This record gives sequence, structure tokens and C-alpha cells, in this order.
Amino acid sequence: MTNISIRESGIIEMMKDRYSQDTILLIATAKDNVPSVRCVDSFYYDGSFWIVTDLNANYVKEMQSNKNVMISDAGHNRFWCHAEVVGHPLDKKNLSIREVYMDVFHHWYKEVNNENLETTCYIRVTPYKGYMHKDKVGYQFDINEDTVSVNDITHHIDVKLAPFW
Repeated sequence: MTNISIRESGIIEMMKDRYSQDTILLIATAKDNVPSVRCVDSFYYDGSFWIVTDLNANYVKEMQSNKNVMISDAGHNRFWCHAEVVGHPLDKKNLSIREVYMDVFHHWYKEVNNENLETTCYIRVTPYKGYMHKDKVGYQFDINEDTVSVNDITHHIDVKLAPFW
């Protein structure tokens, strides 16, 4: 096991490489200690995963009362995150991220999202801890502590994936 900084590890670049395009991810929320998981269309940009959705969606209501969520690619890569509603796509503060959405989701953004609805919103989901693997190397990281534990994977990956929150 080697311990290095986030910058030295290349973990941010790995996240950009893997998730900066249109990607279906799982997001887990909880209400009254009951977890719920669903698929969302997302992308990674500027340190966060971004989702366009509706304020009336159950998972949005759940994350508004509990900002702690988990994102996963349904493989072994998973991220403990804080989620926040950042507002309507046409809010002045969101125009620059809207341009990124239009670029990433250029084939379907306008067709699927009705920006005339007041309840359409952007969600920013920012990882603070996580686990990724690439080329038989596992990276368990804590962004707030600026630490990454790097381990060669010599076993089935599920063996080492105990929660660490």
C-alpha cells in the first residue's frame, strides 16, 4: 500500500477520463434510513457530477433533506458525495454550466428537458471520498484529507470494499 496526495495519484484525471461524457450512473439517497437507488444521466465536470432533473423527483426531495448521497457506475467505482440543487438551467448563475450540458448532452438535451417548467433544475453532486480502480490498481481516496491509498489488486475486488464513511 502506498499513500499519496490526490494530485500525485491522478485520481481526478481518471474521473475526468471516465465520466466527463454522457454517462449513466447510479445515485443512492435515503429517507428515514431507507436507501433508494436509481439511474441518472450525468457527467463529471469541475470536481462534481452534474444531473439535470425535476424538483418533484423523489430523489431530489430526499437529497434536499439529506445531502449525503452515493454515486456509482454500477461497477466497483463508487463515490461518497454531498448533493445540492443549484437551481434552474436558465438562472443567470447557471448559464456557464448550461453551456457544458449543451455540449455533453448535445444530441438530446433540448428534446428531453423542458426549461419552461419552473421545477427543472441542476443538481451538483460533489465527491469527498471514493474508490476507483484501473489496470489492477485500486485507489481509495479522501479529497478533504488529500489522501489516496494505492493498492495492487491481487484478489477479487469485492473482498476489500468495506465502507469507510
